[in-house]
Amino acid sequence: MTDPAPSVQLSLLVPCFNEAQNLPEFTSRALNALEALGVPAEVVLVDDGSSDNTASVIRSLMAASPDLVLGGFHTKNQGIATAWQTALSASRGQVVVSIDADLQYQPEDVLRLYRKLLDSSVDIVQGWRSSAGREKGPRYHLSRTFNSLLNATFGMSLRDNKSGFVCCSREVFADLLTYSHDYHYWQSFIMVAAHSKGYSYQEAETIFEPRRQGLSFLEGSTVSASAKSLVDVARASVEYKFRNSPGDLSEQFLRKQSALTERRAPSPLAHPARWRAYMASFEQTHWMITRGVEHRYELLNRTQWLAGSQLRDLQDEKLRRLIRHAYRNVPYYRRRMQMAKLGPEDIRTQADLYKLPYLSKNEVRANLHLGITAENVGKAEMQRIVTSGSTGEPLVCFADRRQLEFRWAATLRAQEWTGYRFGDPCVRLWHQAIGLNRSQALKQRLDAIASNRTFVPMYEFSEGGVADMVRTMEDAEPVLIDGYAEALDFLARYLERTGGTLAVSPGAVMSSAQTLPAASRRIIEDRFACRVYDKYGSREFSGIAYECETHAGLHTVAESYIVEILVGDRPARPGETGEVVITDLNNFGMPFIRYRIGDLATALDASPCACGRGAPRIGSIQGRVQSMIAGTDARYVPGTFFAHALKEFDYAIRRFVVVQDTPGEIQLKIVKAGRFSSGALDEALSLIRKYLGDDLKIRVHFIESVELTATGKHMAVVSKLPVDFQKVGSAVVSAF
Repeated sequence: MTDPAPSVQLSLLVPCFNEAQNLPEFTSRALNALEALGVPAEVVLVDDGSSDNTASVIRSLMAASPDLVLGGFHTKNQGIATAWQTALSASRGQVVVSIDADLQYQPEDVLRLYRKLLDSSVDIVQGWRSSAGREKGPRYHLSRTFNSLLNATFGMSLRDNKSGFVCCSREVFADLLTYSHDYHYWQSFIMVAAHSKGYSYQEAETIFEPRRQGLSFLEGSTVSASAKSLVDVARASVEYKFRNSPGDLSEQFLRKQSALTERRAPSPLAHPARWRAYMASFEQTHWMITRGVEHRYELLNRTQWLAGSQLRDLQDEKLRRLIRHAYRNVPYYRRRMQMAKLGPEDIRTQADLYKLPYLSKNEVRANLHLGITAENVGKAEMQRIVTSGSTGEPLVCFADRRQLEFRWAATLRAQEWTGYRFGDPCVRLWHQAIGLNRSQALKQRLDAIASNRTFVPMYEFSEGGVADMVRTMEDAEPVLIDGYAEALDFLARYLERTGGTLAVSPGAVMSSAQTLPAASRRIIEDRFACRVYDKYGSREFSGIAYECETHAGLHTVAESYIVEILVGDRPARPGETGEVVITDLNNFGMPFIRYRIGDLATALDASPCACGRGAPRIGSIQGRVQSMIAGTDARYVPGTFFAHALKEFDYAIRRFVVVQDTPGEIQLKIVKAGRFSSGALDEALSLIRKYLGDDLKIRVHFIESVELTATGKHMAVVSKLPVDFQKVGSAVVSAF
């Protein structure tokens, strides 16, 4: 597709089939209307295999106005939708209007549609055919009946679904023109496609005149056309209703790739009967999401093998659509972009993200009910999510169905990287039913049964009950154990103290929710007798990055997130610790664009991973910005510093908690191990002061245990001091 020329703002896309008699008047009126509009514009005429002299008329018009009239030519008739595609490829405008050349739609009404698009906050404006002065013969009534059928079938309420007189950005139009099935008259479903793909739209009344010259391509074939239209409705129902993946550009992107690696993820059908039964009952065991997750999962298993450059192109396409949506439909982002003198056209690729301001947690809280959710997404279509608040005040946000379904599909894909297959026994060390109502808790239990998952509720455990938990895990004979890093570490250390290991050998352990220090990884792998796969996630996004079988960093879920690691507003260099900033490409209900999630991570180089997957990788998670501890000489350490610093003192210090609420001072709470001594403590304190300043005050408190929170985790290092990593990032000490 031709890149839009900066000098052309508006392109008229005009399919022409035997329109030689109408074209001179149409083109003259269209050019006059565009001149009155006062923006750089053009008319693109496409001869769709006409049997009259339409092609020669187009060439004459092009010669008369070479800068204003462009042409395209089909040697045989291919239909309106294909003619639109040809016209779009030849066009140069940022905005396009599709209109017929038969003068039934009035070229002057282009101005009305264009101005309405600019004045409104919608993606598409459709001209509906006014009944004023319109002949109400059999074709009129058939059209009205067909409109009612489309509205009823696809849950819409348009006055004139079938009208192809639309105005939108060129990228929106290109997206609408991407479809899977073979249709007789796809142009009748352009607004169905817009509705299905999540675009916002408005209607504008337009004059519709009887055809004065030439013949309609439907002339004399009303019965045949009606039958074909009904066949098209059935096909559209499959594409846009039953297999609908709203807003996902992955499928059409894959179709555009000329060559993909032949590698494919293993089939989920290790237990085919269980899989089919699970999918058949999926909507009875879940809320908000549908069995459309199966299609998303299939797509993710293909996109994971795209090359890194291809995945970046896919991200850029998704980013452009997200920015257009946020600008038109989310008041918060529209205000922020207007204040920065930015429009959607200014954000074309990830390289342009720096132009946009960050989104902080406080800004989310302040604007939750003041325009940060989309105006075109109903609140009933979103799920309310509350973060655990383990670092302070909980955060409330919303995720739409598209994002929730991507979460589910990406989680299963990553679990399969460990060797697990759906239906294999799995144990999950989790908080299970906290925050769920009775119906949701029941559905979760049914889902666990259907997927062969056993929950071990970690918020309930105590030292005395750990033996029972170990037996529950052993009875399940899991292929995969999935849980909080803190809980896995607790169980592994329990097994170490009791001199035991699991009586069964799981295939893998997936760790999440907190940072995973190297010492914890070693003891978990030793006591569970399997490899650990790390996961980085959050309540706002679920899984953000996952470790693959090479254990050489964590692959971001590139189909869903753009993950920036920044130091002082610049990208972190390989090996540097930076702040994680996330843009969610799939949550249109409440967009997160350049969100400062509050975590620190190590940047890796862009070299491809040996596993063959193209998604970018990040290094180890170094803790939260809220766990940054300030020393006495303008130096800072991430929370993971203490795990590294104290790992050689495990014989003396079983567990610890670090809290800083006063500059120049920390509290160190210690659970003593069996060989604790004052000498070991002094040595540990000296090591801490080596990196944070000799005059750092360390107040030591001895405690009996470190209790897990209600969600099964705890913060080992917490700073209550305000820290802006973008200002102090260069002062972070890399000690270990």
